Order: sequence, then structure tokens, then C-alpha cells
Amino acid sequence: MTYTFKLARRMASNHARRHAFAAAAALLLMACGGESPTGPTPPTNPPVTATAGVLTLELTTPNTNDGAVQFAVSGPAIDSVRALGYDGLTSVLPGQAQVIVTGAVAAGTVARVYVHDIAKATEYRAWVVAAAARSSYQLQDVASYRAALVR
Repeated sequence: MTYTFKLARRMASNHARRHAFAAAAALLLMACGGESPTGPTPPTNPPVTATAGVLTLELTTPNTNDGAVQFAVSGPAIDSVRALGYDGLTSVLPGQAQVIVTGAVAAGTVARVYVHDIAKATEYRAWVVAAAARSSYQLQDVASYRAALVR
């Protein structure tokens, strides 16, 4: 065997390998096409962020001489509570808030409840826990009292 013959055989075998590699690369590229089920994933929408907001706590009372009313508010994420037009005490824990307003308490808006996500307003609940008469401090029957959260 001559050197030229050996060189020709080596080049021929490299040429066959080159064709096999090119064919495999072409198949791989076709498999990665955008129309295939394993193609690139479409862009996703960014996550929706919570929008903070305010709910108004409104009282309906059958009495005209309320001197103190205690409310409870529950919901997913209560930030804070502020009494409006009354002296008041508030306590906020995860998922629940307590509000006490004092003075000449009348029907209407008594407090603002600040929440982390106003879109979840329907998940918040409010109710009257206790009420006392202004002149005698006598506890009232709260069965006919109503508390509502208004957006």
C-alpha cells in the first residue's frame, strides 16, 4: 500500500463522517422548530400585583343613645383601621381587626379599614361584637345591629 492510497482512504472515511454529522445536525435543528410541541414556550403574563385600598365600616343601629360600639373585622390581609369622627381603639392581628368607637355613636360611617388587596373586598366581613348605652353604660342587645364593609 502506498502512502497516497492510505491518504485517499482516510479522506474518504472522514468525508463519510462529515456527511453523517451534517445529517444528524440537520435532523436536530428540524426537531427544534417553532411549530413542534417542544418548541419555545410563549411569553407568560407578569403576575398580578395586589392593589391596596380602603373599605368603609358602616354601622346600622336601632338605638339613638349608643356610647360605645365594638366591631370585629376579618379578612385576608388587613393593614390598619382608623376610627372616623369618634374616639377609638383599634387592634390588628393577621386576618382580624378589633375596633371600638366611643362617643355619641350614630348610624353611618364609623371607620376606615385599609387592606392590602382591594380586589378581595368580598372576602372581608364585619360584625358588631358589643354595644353600650351612652348614659348608663348598659350593654345593648346587638342582634339588631348591623356592620357592613363598603368599597
